[in-house]
Amino acid sequence: MPDPDRGRPRPGAGPGPSPPLRVLLLAPAASAHTRRWADDLVAHGHTVHVCSWHDPGPPPAGWRLATAPAAGAWWPWRAVRAVGWLRREARRVRPDVVHVHSLGVHGALSLALPVRAVPRLVTPWGSELRAAARHPGRALVAWLALRGAAAVVPTSREVAGHVERRYRVPRSRITTLSWGVPDALLDTRDDVGPWPVRARYGIPAGATVALAVRSTAEVYRTHEIVAAFARAARLRPDLFLVVLAGHRPAGAGAEEARRDYLATVRERLAESGGRAVLIEETLGQGEVFALMRASQFAISVPGSDQRSSSVLEAAAAGCRLLLSDIAPYRELAADGLLTHPLPDPLEASLADALARARPLTADERRANREVIARTERGSVKIAQLERLYRDLTRP
Repeated sequence: MPDPDRGRPRPGAGPGPSPPLRVLLLAPAASAHTRRWADDLVAHGHTVHVCSWHDPGPPPAGWRLATAPAAGAWWPWRAVRAVGWLRREARRVRPDVVHVHSLGVHGALSLALPVRAVPRLVTPWGSELRAAARHPGRALVAWLALRGAAAVVPTSREVAGHVERRYRVPRSRITTLSWGVPDALLDTRDDVGPWPVRARYGIPAGATVALAVRSTAEVYRTHEIVAAFARAARLRPDLFLVVLAGHRPAGAGAEEARRDYLATVRERLAESGGRAVLIEETLGQGEVFALMRASQFAISVPGSDQRSSSVLEAAAAGCRLLLSDIAPYRELAADGLLTHPLPDPLEASLADALARARPLTADERRANREVIARTERGSVKIAQLERLYRDLTRP
């Protein structure tokens, strides 16, 4: 039920700062994006509750985690139980705002919440929009979740336009807000060389390093990256490839598919003659950024995407960006970033870029970093999100 005190100053608070908000994130708790928003909101004084379909294990200190019941049960039975669970959690938490991340199972769960009791935001993920284009059931969930949201918050202008055209969401309810780059990464000192990081992962000190900055998965075309590297390595003996195994999905089926795909990538990399490494453990954001700073090239080549935080971080780290030629990445170039677009067929264009491209000069690295600092600073992004929450929760 609605909270009668929502939006009112606390007794005795006077005209000071706005009171903290109670935020319910209906989102996959294992996602780095979910955890980052939760951590940042808590750091700004808000109370954050995360309701997740999958259980990622103990949450970090500062925010609370509730997981849908009956994990491992027959899917329809678990979904029925999850409806009552989510409603009970919402009554217990009494959130000022609900923020739904992704239009998959969490988008479907959001339909169980009372329609107008609490303002609801939806951040659509590109992978879910792609799935909705091929699946009528997913398309219906996306339609209902987006149309029922008080605000839709995509991370790229291209996806904002897609949501407006395909799902008839009024432009006035769409706010483009990227994940940005944390201030701690942007403000990292430049006086530490790449050699300790390279030594840690077995990367030769004098190599020209290409880092595949996304997880090993079919959607990120890792097989094609490895094949392109094999072609380029014959022409460029200093070239070295680093591949990240990356995020482990919570679902059993998705994890099995990931293992199979990872096994084939591992076999291909074993043929590189020691000129490539697969980092199997899941790295933290700071560790990945350190690898980016120890690399000359950053590769991100999905067939579709939003404004990827990994790409933004690689630009801040000083990498030359080797990117698939898609609309969200063309937006980055329009915003002033120096990028290297790769048209299809991808394997040929990426192989040519790896064989011929040069690292960025110091001036080019500085220019990319200035663009990121001006447009993607994390503290500015979280402040924009807070303002959006408060606009929606005004009496």
